[in-house]
Amino acid sequence: MDPSREVLAEGVDRAWLERQAQEDPLRHAWAMWDLDHETGRFRFVSLLRDGRTVGYLLIWYGGEIPRAHWISEDPDDGLLALGLPLPPVLAYVPERVAPAVQQRLHAAQTVPMDVLLCTGRTVTPPDPRVRRLVPADAAVLSEFLAAHADAELGGYAPGALDRAPVWGAFEADRLVAVARAAVLLPAIWVVTGVFTDPAFRGRGLGREVTTAATTAALASGARAALYVRADNAPAQTIYREIGYQPVDRRVLVEARGEAPPF
Repeated sequence: MDPSREVLAEGVDRAWLERQAQEDPLRHAWAMWDLDHETGRFRFVSLLRDGRTVGYLLIWYGGEIPRAHWISEDPDDGLLALGLPLPPVLAYVPERVAPAVQQRLHAAQTVPMDVLLCTGRTVTPPDPRVRRLVPADAAVLSEFLAAHADAELGGYAPGALDRAPVWGAFEADRLVAVARAAVLLPAIWVVTGVFTDPAFRGRGLGREVTTAATTAALASGARAALYVRADNAPAQTIYREIGYQPVDRRVLVEARGEAPPF
C-alpha cells in the first residue's frame, strides 16, 4: 500500500458514519451514541485513503483511563495504530491487529472479548427483586458504587438515572446487583456494567438484572448487545440462556503502564 495515499485526520465524516451505521448498527453503536451524548469526552481519528474514510478510532476520555475502539474491516488499516493514545489506555481492537497494537503500546495483557447480540425476546418472568432505578435511588446507587472498587462500575452516573437507565436487584432493601444500558439507539442498545456484590453471588442476581435490561431493549424495538470475556464460561452460559449469541470477537489490549519510549 502506497503510504502517500493514506493519512490520519482528526474527526469523522458524520454522513459516512451514519451510512455505515444504517448497514451495521452494532459495529458503530458507540460512535453514534457518543456523537450526540458525550460532548467533550471523546475524539475521533479517521483513516483516509485517497480522501475517503476507511476506518476510525473512537477514543473516549470519560473514565480514569482512555478507551479506544478500533473500527475498520479494511485489512490494510495498520496506520490507525499511530492514532492510538499513549498509555495508559485500553484499546478494543480486531484480532488481526492485536499483536501489533500490543507491541506498539508495550501492553502487558490482551483479553479476547466476545461481542454478543440478542434479537429474540426473553421468556423469563420478571424477578420481583429487580427493578429499574429512579432518580430517588441516586444515594443508594452511590453507596453501592463506593463500596465496590471494580472496573465494571466505572461508567455509572447516579445523578443521571432518568436518562441513563440502571436496573438493580435488592435483598431486604439492600442494592446488591446492577446492570445498565450504556447505549440506547433505536436499533441497538449496549448492556454493560453487570456486577453483583460478592457476598450475594450464586443467587442468579446477575442473570436477572441482565435479563431486565435486555427485556427493556427488546421492548423498545431495538436489539441488545454486550461484551464479555471469551474465557468467562459462567457469564457466557448465562448470556446464552437469556438469548444472546456471539457475533464478533474483539481483543482488549490493556496498556496501563507508562508510555513506551518511541
